[in-house]
Amino acid sequence: MTLQVFNAFSLKVIMTILMVVDHIGQFFPNTPEYFRWIGRLVAPVFFFLATESYIHTSNKVKYIKRLYVSSLIMFVGSIILWIFFRDDSFIPNNIFFTLAVNLSLIYIREEKGNNSNNIIMYIALILLAFIAEGSFIATILFMLFHYLKHEKKNMSIVFIIVSLLFFPSIQWMQVFSLPFILMYNGKRGPNIKKFFYIFYPAHIWILFLLSQFITT
Repeated sequence: MTLQVFNAFSLKVIMTILMVVDHIGQFFPNTPEYFRWIGRLVAPVFFFLATESYIHTSNKVKYIKRLYVSSLIMFVGSIILWIFFRDDSFIPNNIFFTLAVNLSLIYIREEKGNNSNNIIMYIALILLAFIAEGSFIATILFMLFHYLKHEKKNMSIVFIIVSLLFFPSIQWMQVFSLPFILMYNGKRGPNIKKFFYIFYPAHIWILFLLSQFITT
Protein backbone atom coordinates (compact mmCIF):
# COMPACT_ATOMS: atom_id res chain seq x y z
CA MET A 1 0.00 0.00 0.00
CA THR A 2 1.42 3.38 -1.03
CA LEU A 3 1.83 5.97 1.70
CA GLN A 4 -0.24 8.92 0.45
CA VAL A 5 1.17 11.91 2.28
CA PHE A 6 1.25 14.72 -0.29
CA ASN A 7 -1.60 17.02 -1.20
CA ALA A 8 -1.48 19.15 -4.35
CA PHE A 9 -0.05 22.14 -2.52
CA SER A 10 2.84 20.24 -0.93
CA LEU A 11 3.70 18.60 -4.26
CA LYS A 12 3.73 22.01 -5.95
CA VAL A 13 6.03 23.44 -3.28
CA ILE A 14 8.49 20.55 -3.57
CA MET A 15 8.49 20.63 -7.36
CA THR A 16 8.81 24.41 -7.42
CA ILE A 17 12.01 24.17 -5.37
CA LEU A 18 13.38 21.47 -7.68
CA MET A 19 12.32 23.54 -10.69
CA VAL A 20 14.35 26.53 -9.50
CA VAL A 21 17.40 24.30 -9.09
CA ASP A 22 16.88 22.96 -12.62
CA HIS A 23 16.57 26.43 -14.11
CA ILE A 24 19.68 27.64 -12.31
CA GLY A 25 21.42 24.83 -14.16
CA GLN A 26 19.77 25.94 -17.39
CA PHE A 27 20.71 29.61 -17.25
CA PHE A 28 24.12 29.47 -15.59
CA PRO A 29 27.00 27.62 -17.25
CA ASN A 30 29.34 25.45 -15.21
CA THR A 31 26.70 24.55 -12.63
CA PRO A 32 26.72 20.90 -11.52
CA GLU A 33 25.11 18.57 -14.04
CA TYR A 34 22.90 17.08 -11.36
CA PHE A 35 20.98 20.38 -11.22
CA ARG A 36 19.43 19.34 -14.55
CA TRP A 37 18.97 15.75 -13.39
CA ILE A 38 16.88 17.00 -10.47
CA GLY A 39 14.72 18.97 -12.85
CA ARG A 40 13.56 15.86 -14.72
CA LEU A 41 11.25 15.10 -11.80
CA VAL A 42 9.34 18.35 -12.09
CA ALA A 43 7.34 18.36 -15.34
CA PRO A 44 5.61 14.98 -14.89
CA VAL A 45 4.31 16.00 -11.47
CA PHE A 46 3.01 19.32 -12.75
CA PHE A 47 1.38 17.55 -15.71
CA PHE A 48 -0.27 15.11 -13.32
CA LEU A 49 -1.52 17.92 -11.08
CA ALA A 50 -2.85 19.78 -14.12
CA THR A 51 -4.99 16.79 -15.06
CA GLU A 52 -6.24 16.67 -11.47
CA SER A 53 -7.13 20.37 -11.56
CA TYR A 54 -8.87 19.84 -14.89
CA ILE A 55 -11.05 17.09 -13.45
CA HIS A 56 -12.04 19.03 -10.34
CA THR A 57 -12.39 22.56 -11.71
CA SER A 58 -15.93 23.93 -11.90
CA ASN A 59 -15.24 25.56 -15.28
CA LYS A 60 -12.90 23.69 -17.60
CA VAL A 61 -13.02 26.31 -20.36
CA LYS A 62 -12.17 29.13 -17.96
CA TYR A 63 -9.26 27.11 -16.55
CA ILE A 64 -7.82 26.44 -20.01
CA LYS A 65 -8.32 30.06 -21.08
CA ARG A 66 -6.43 31.23 -17.99
CA LEU A 67 -3.51 29.03 -19.01
CA TYR A 68 -3.53 30.43 -22.55
CA VAL A 69 -3.57 34.01 -21.23
CA SER A 70 -0.70 33.22 -18.87
CA SER A 71 1.26 31.63 -21.71
CA LEU A 72 0.72 34.71 -23.88
CA ILE A 73 1.89 37.04 -21.11
CA MET A 74 4.98 34.93 -20.59
CA PHE A 75 5.69 34.78 -24.32
CA VAL A 76 5.48 38.56 -24.65
CA GLY A 77 7.69 39.10 -21.59
CA SER A 78 10.30 36.68 -22.90
CA ILE A 79 10.24 38.35 -26.33
CA ILE A 80 10.87 41.74 -24.72
CA LEU A 81 13.86 40.42 -22.77
CA TRP A 82 15.21 38.68 -25.86
CA ILE A 83 14.99 41.87 -27.93
CA PHE A 84 16.42 44.07 -25.19
CA PHE A 85 19.46 41.91 -24.52
CA ARG A 86 19.95 40.70 -28.09
CA ASP A 87 20.63 37.28 -26.65
CA ASP A 88 21.60 34.48 -29.02
CA SER A 89 18.80 32.21 -27.89
CA PHE A 90 15.15 32.88 -27.07
CA ILE A 91 13.92 31.84 -23.61
CA PRO A 92 12.18 28.53 -24.42
CA ASN A 93 10.39 28.06 -21.10
CA ASN A 94 6.60 28.34 -21.18
CA ILE A 95 4.94 25.56 -19.25
CA PHE A 96 1.61 27.42 -19.41
CA PHE A 97 1.38 26.80 -23.14
CA THR A 98 2.16 23.11 -22.71
CA LEU A 99 -0.55 22.78 -20.07
CA ALA A 100 -3.10 24.72 -22.11
CA VAL A 101 -2.58 22.81 -25.36
CA ASN A 102 -2.63 19.36 -23.81
CA LEU A 103 -5.67 20.07 -21.66
CA SER A 104 -7.35 21.43 -24.79
CA LEU A 105 -6.73 18.06 -26.45
CA ILE A 106 -8.46 16.29 -23.58
CA TYR A 107 -11.32 18.79 -23.56
CA ILE A 108 -12.07 18.54 -27.28
CA ARG A 109 -11.88 14.75 -27.22
CA GLU A 110 -14.25 14.45 -24.26
CA GLU A 111 -16.58 17.42 -24.61
CA LYS A 112 -16.85 18.31 -28.29
CA GLY A 113 -17.35 15.06 -30.18
CA ASN A 114 -15.88 13.92 -33.49
CA ASN A 115 -17.30 16.26 -36.13
CA SER A 116 -14.97 17.44 -38.89
CA ASN A 117 -14.26 20.85 -37.35
CA ASN A 118 -13.24 19.33 -34.04
CA ILE A 119 -11.05 16.74 -35.75
CA ILE A 120 -9.23 19.52 -37.61
CA MET A 121 -8.82 21.44 -34.35
CA TYR A 122 -7.57 18.30 -32.63
CA ILE A 123 -4.92 17.75 -35.30
CA ALA A 124 -3.87 21.40 -35.05
CA LEU A 125 -3.50 21.08 -31.29
CA ILE A 126 -1.39 17.95 -31.66
CA LEU A 127 0.95 19.88 -33.96
CA LEU A 128 1.10 22.73 -31.44
CA ALA A 129 1.81 20.25 -28.66
CA PHE A 130 4.83 18.99 -30.58
CA ILE A 131 6.40 22.47 -30.67
CA ALA A 132 5.47 23.31 -27.08
CA GLU A 133 7.87 22.80 -24.19
CA GLY A 134 7.97 19.08 -23.50
CA SER A 135 6.87 18.21 -27.05
CA PHE A 136 5.31 14.78 -27.59
CA ILE A 137 6.59 13.54 -24.23
CA ALA A 138 4.25 15.95 -22.48
CA THR A 139 1.28 14.81 -24.56
CA ILE A 140 1.98 11.15 -23.81
CA LEU A 141 2.17 11.89 -20.09
CA PHE A 142 -1.01 13.98 -20.08
CA MET A 143 -2.97 11.19 -21.73
CA LEU A 144 -1.42 8.61 -19.44
CA PHE A 145 -2.19 10.51 -16.24
CA HIS A 146 -5.70 11.43 -17.31
CA TYR A 147 -6.97 8.18 -18.75
CA LEU A 148 -5.23 5.77 -16.38
CA LYS A 149 -5.66 7.84 -13.21
CA HIS A 150 -7.74 5.08 -11.60
CA GLU A 151 -5.39 2.30 -12.73
CA LYS A 152 -2.29 3.12 -10.74
CA LYS A 153 -0.48 -0.12 -11.50
CA ASN A 154 -0.95 0.15 -15.26
CA MET A 155 -0.16 3.85 -15.19
CA SER A 156 3.06 3.17 -13.30
CA ILE A 157 4.16 0.42 -15.68
CA VAL A 158 3.55 2.53 -18.78
CA PHE A 159 5.21 5.56 -17.19
CA ILE A 160 8.32 3.56 -16.32
CA ILE A 161 8.52 2.09 -19.84
CA VAL A 162 8.05 5.50 -21.50
CA SER A 163 10.69 7.05 -19.24
CA LEU A 164 13.28 4.34 -19.82
CA LEU A 165 12.87 4.64 -23.60
CA PHE A 166 14.74 7.95 -23.34
CA PHE A 167 17.89 6.37 -21.89
CA PRO A 168 20.72 7.44 -22.13
CA SER A 169 19.28 10.98 -22.40
CA ILE A 170 18.74 12.47 -18.94
CA GLN A 171 15.01 12.60 -19.70
CA TRP A 172 14.74 9.00 -18.47
CA MET A 173 15.28 10.34 -14.95
CA GLN A 174 11.69 11.55 -14.95
CA VAL A 175 10.94 8.02 -13.73
CA PHE A 176 11.93 9.18 -10.24
CA SER A 177 8.90 11.47 -10.14
CA LEU A 178 6.61 8.44 -9.96
CA PRO A 179 6.82 7.98 -6.16
CA PHE A 180 5.67 11.58 -5.66
CA ILE A 181 2.70 11.01 -7.97
CA LEU A 182 1.74 7.78 -6.22
CA MET A 183 1.97 9.47 -2.82
CA TYR A 184 -0.61 12.09 -3.83
CA ASN A 185 -3.60 11.86 -1.51
CA GLY A 186 -6.16 13.52 -3.77
CA LYS A 187 -6.51 16.63 -1.60
CA ARG A 188 -5.88 20.17 -2.77
CA GLY A 189 -4.41 21.72 0.37
CA PRO A 190 -4.01 25.51 0.71
CA ASN A 191 -5.23 27.30 -2.41
CA ILE A 192 -2.65 29.86 -3.52
CA LYS A 193 -2.79 29.23 -7.27
CA LYS A 194 -2.11 32.90 -8.05
CA PHE A 195 1.32 32.53 -6.46
CA PHE A 196 2.35 29.83 -8.92
CA TYR A 197 0.99 31.77 -11.90
CA ILE A 198 3.17 34.71 -10.85
CA PHE A 199 6.21 32.83 -9.55
CA TYR A 200 6.82 30.71 -12.64
CA PRO A 201 7.43 33.51 -15.16
CA ALA A 202 9.01 35.76 -12.53
CA HIS A 203 11.70 33.26 -11.55
CA ILE A 204 12.49 32.48 -15.21
CA TRP A 205 12.92 36.15 -16.05
CA ILE A 206 14.94 36.88 -12.91
CA LEU A 207 17.32 34.00 -13.57
CA PHE A 208 17.67 35.10 -17.19
CA LEU A 209 18.49 38.67 -16.13
CA LEU A 210 20.99 37.50 -13.53
CA SER A 211 22.66 35.24 -16.07
CA GLN A 212 23.00 38.16 -18.48
CA PHE A 213 24.70 40.36 -15.90
CA ILE A 214 26.89 37.65 -14.37
CA THR A 215 28.07 35.88 -17.52
CA THR A 216 28.71 38.96 -19.66
